[in-house]
Amino acid sequence: MLVDFHMHSTASDGVMQPLDLREANKAAQIKIMALTDHDTIEGSLELLQHPDPDITVIPGCEFSSTYHNGDVHILGYAFDYTNKELLDYMAFFKESRQSRIFKMIDLCAANGYDVSVAELKAMFPHANSLGRPHLSQLLIKKGYVNTVSEAFKTILHRTSPCYVPKFKAEPSDVIDLIHRANGLAVMAHPILIRTEEDVHELLTLPFDGMEVYHVKHSKEDSAAFRHLANKHKLLITGGSDYHGIKDKEPLAIGDYLIQSEDVAEFLHVLRS
Repeated sequence: MLVDFHMHSTASDGVMQPLDLREANKAAQIKIMALTDHDTIEGSLELLQHPDPDITVIPGCEFSSTYHNGDVHILGYAFDYTNKELLDYMAFFKESRQSRIFKMIDLCAANGYDVSVAELKAMFPHANSLGRPHLSQLLIKKGYVNTVSEAFKTILHRTSPCYVPKFKAEPSDVIDLIHRANGLAVMAHPILIRTEEDVHELLTLPFDGMEVYHVKHSKEDSAAFRHLANKHKLLITGGSDYHGIKDKEPLAIGDYLIQSEDVAEFLHVLRS
């Protein structure tokens, strides 16, 4: 059985609306999915409010945090999505993220880049949480850069005059928030964490699991992270991290597949 516990919709920085994304998963024969938009559950709620008997949807979210000035993403699963503290935190984060990107647009305009808030909103009318990936795509459309990666390394880099620092959440606080909402906290794509030393330090925190299978992980990476997860008695999970952004792998739902037997204990906990 195929599963996928990491993907993004228009509720954050993906290109497909939640219900369309679920249809794409069904077409790829995926039987269990989690929509893990960045710091929001609006897309997940839409799926849960319109259930489909042919595919199981697990409530999910990819939370942002910072450790040693590097990004650490934490996947939350199967939490109480009515939890007030969780919802208040997401509302705060959304406001902080939106305020930041509007300031960055103003700085881009002041530095000679022809972009505006109105253009960004028009380009992404269904996005509930605008951020740097969206502004990157507007800069691509305007011909200033060719890829999202290039935008992040140049115009929107932290050393650029167009950059605005983001709100920095502590990984420990995010894990506690997920746990207080009775959810599971999973370390996302450890290969993307700043250093291997940071990964080992972070594993002293009360994570429930680790994303062993990810599109950015080679077979050797996955084997190493599986060993690490077993050593720390963590649940093993995985996902495609599908966004649908041009040139960002995977290019389509189903291009990166996870077999249920590889994440069997995680599935057992979700079902219990």
